[in-house]
Amino acid sequence: MEKRNNKKVIIKVSNLSKSFNNNIVLKNINFQLLEGESLAIIGASGSGKSVLLKNIIGILQPDKGSIVINDTEMVNLPRNLKEKLLLDLGITFQHGALFDSLKNWENIIFKTANKEKINNKQGKQLAFSIIKQLGLQPKILDLYPSEISGGMQKRVAIARAICGNPKILLFDEPTSGLDPVTGSLIDQLIKTAVKTVGGSAITITHDMASVCRIADKVILIDKQTISWTGTPKEMFNSTNKKIQEFIKPINSEIFFK
Repeated sequence: MEKRNNKKVIIKVSNLSKSFNNNIVLKNINFQLLEGESLAIIGASGSGKSVLLKNIIGILQPDKGSIVINDTEMVNLPRNLKEKLLLDLGITFQHGALFDSLKNWENIIFKTANKEKINNKQGKQLAFSIIKQLGLQPKILDLYPSEISGGMQKRVAIARAICGNPKILLFDEPTSGLDPVTGSLIDQLIKTAVKTVGGSAITITHDMASVCRIADKVILIDKQTISWTGTPKEMFNSTNKKIQEFIKPINSEIFFK
């Protein structure tokens, strides 16, 4: 079991490259996610952040490189073994990706219900215990995703991701489209989820205030590769021009006194 700084390496990405029709999207990506660490990945729109996430969870296959999750190589792993491994991950996608044919409470407990035998009453109770943390009302549980707003759908998707207390959380733009109060609530939930279960998280985001609140480490993807890595506090001392563009609207004194 690989360790770094006496912490277990949860995800290790090595020399990952991905292209579409000769268009290089990612080139020689290397990073590690440690146990108990919250990692934020930033970059301009179209820089490959979501493509990287989809490679990590096996929706896309890299052209070359290695992705190791909990000591298991994901690249070329048989589908049944890959699906079993993914049951231990909590994942949100940029646009929610809820199941339209399932009620919201069924969406929330979907993965847990596939792992454990729970009846409808237990399922609803579990879903209710989670949505309370996200500022959602119980009445939305019996509605379908199409019957609630986009912001609520995003929160239901986050509830689904954290249901069952998975130790690896992957979030794709969890606060985009949300008001600042709700966004701050989501950030606190991510921090709590990481701390309470001893988990690890990767968050893809454009929200730099969110980065300052949740991240232990930040990765900038620029020109198909990782061009900067550091802590949120180190961002404000960085001479990297892209980093400076991202942090320009942020008052560092709010987060780092």
